[in-house]
Amino acid sequence: MLKRKIKITETDIHIHSGLLNSATEKEHVFHFENSQPTLRVFENKQLLRTFNIEPLSSNPDLTGQFLHSSIRILDNESVMIDGIISRYPNEHPDWKSDDYEAIRFQPFFLNSNEQENHKLKGQGLFVRGLHFSGTVTPSGVRTVCICDYCNRSFTLQHFHAGFSESQYFYSSDSKQTLVIKYSKIPNLPTQLQESISERQLKEIEEQLPSPTTGNGTYRYFNSFRCPHCSDPFIDFHSNPNSRPNEYYGYRLINQDFQTVE
Repeated sequence: MLKRKIKITETDIHIHSGLLNSATEKEHVFHFENSQPTLRVFENKQLLRTFNIEPLSSNPDLTGQFLHSSIRILDNESVMIDGIISRYPNEHPDWKSDDYEAIRFQPFFLNSNEQENHKLKGQGLFVRGLHFSGTVTPSGVRTVCICDYCNRSFTLQHFHAGFSESQYFYSSDSKQTLVIKYSKIPNLPTQLQESISERQLKEIEEQLPSPTTGNGTYRYFNSFRCPHCSDPFIDFHSNPNSRPNEYYGYRLINQDFQTVE
């Protein structure tokens, strides 16, 4: 029987579905030929995802660099891709290195299980398979996400709010993220806190500063929005019960957090 195959052409990933859809994994070193490369994924010649690899301000030109990657297709038809950027084709830094720069691409399902992609609409990054409970994602790992509405990619950087003993708030347009230490405001909700007083939350939100970038206000249940079309990506309005468990706070790549001193 024909097995599923993964073929790489430059920065294009071609998945050829066969009759036997067993789990498949392929390791590959991509060579970047421009400063902001694009990774495209095809299934049987149909373009499924386009991931733009936005560079960090500390490493603004990826031309000539390499992505040491792992491409996995699981038994449930999900595709998971991640990798580590390196200046060398035969080695890369590990997560303890100062120059560790890794990328995790948003997982998705192949056409045969497309209905599972729809179930992920508006969900947080744990449900989407970009973080895992019980495993800390190093801060040097950035995530390349795909909007559920416009299908364009954007890149997020994160911090572990629980370890930082902080709470985060997204601005109305998600152009900026506010981070506040628990000690700064009385009754500030903590990570994983399920019971939250609406009255106290309103009092807290009235004390928050205005964003210094973009428009709107900071609110605990503000969704994180796509920077291209502004539709909700992490939709806390539709999924309010997920908010306490999303203990990673996000910012758009190369954007600074706003803090309260």
